[in-house]
Amino acid sequence: MILYRYLLKDIFSHTTAVSLVFLFIVLSSRSIQYLEQVSRGELSAELVFWVIILRLPEFLQLIIPLGFFLSIVLVMGRLYAESEMTILEQNGYSKLRFLKVFMFSGTSLALVTGTLSLWITPIFNEKLDKVYLNTSFEDNFYSIQAGRFNSLENLSVIYAKEKEQKILKNVFLKIQDFKEFSSNNFITAKRAYIPEGQRNVLVLEEGFSFSEDKSNQVEMTFDTLLINFRDKNNLTRKKIVTQGKSSKADKQWRFSIPLLCIVSAFLAFPLSKVRPRQDRFTRVLPSILVFISYLGLLLLVKGWIEEDFWPSFPGLLIVHALFLFFGLSLLVRQSKLGGSS
Repeated sequence: MILYRYLLKDIFSHTTAVSLVFLFIVLSSRSIQYLEQVSRGELSAELVFWVIILRLPEFLQLIIPLGFFLSIVLVMGRLYAESEMTILEQNGYSKLRFLKVFMFSGTSLALVTGTLSLWITPIFNEKLDKVYLNTSFEDNFYSIQAGRFNSLENLSVIYAKEKEQKILKNVFLKIQDFKEFSSNNFITAKRAYIPEGQRNVLVLEEGFSFSEDKSNQVEMTFDTLLINFRDKNNLTRKKIVTQGKSSKADKQWRFSIPLLCIVSAFLAFPLSKVRPRQDRFTRVLPSILVFISYLGLLLLVKGWIEEDFWPSFPGLLIVHALFLFFGLSLLVRQSKLGGSS
């Protein structure tokens, strides 16, 4: 029992440490990506913090299985490298007894990741969608950078040569109309700004407008032009597009995350074996490559299911079964080699 408590403590501490390191790496890379979107005017700077917070469960549900996988490789690698594993096996501690410890810790983490993937992540994703939908045109407008083409509502594009405080100067605007995808709408203006109290209205001054569709062509000059960039039809359409992108394999993917923790135990244990006095870190890179192959194949099959290229049953289960069989095969092979020696 003392050994089991020691192993469990070591595994959970390594899982926490490795997960925190990978979480820091993921958050840093994502923050850079979001800040690049802010610089291009695609995302409001005020939203970056909330986007990261609301996507945190989605990051954790994949980081925890990786952290658990590497913790077994590191902990057992140290036991092998320092010949402790040989002594334990000679005292009756079989691989099956170690597997029981890994299964207990893997099942515990599977409950955690299952809670994240099946409950918390979907809730946070809904809140993230609401954050995007509730973002006013004003938030996007103030993030516009001068001298760059910036995306606006309804796939519209705006370019401003100069920007002074909250006013854009020498503006070019290409408007996308969902009712007529073939239509072209271009506007140029000397100034563009948002009036007080109207967060979704853009005011253009001293400009020229050109509109063309299949049968008509309209050109006009104006002193002042008001454009509303957010209406109910556009919101409804955006919501329909978001729902249309929802994956048919989502449920299988959510259940696959907890299974990832359990199968990882059967993979990591045989992959952690090193010779006595050999550096335990020599098995880390090959183990990561195996885990990445496992996760990558899951994502590949998930994409096939979405495109009806792969049947929903067995679906992702075939990938779990494949890597479970691979892990068990390695265990059996090592047991035979150990017995023969």
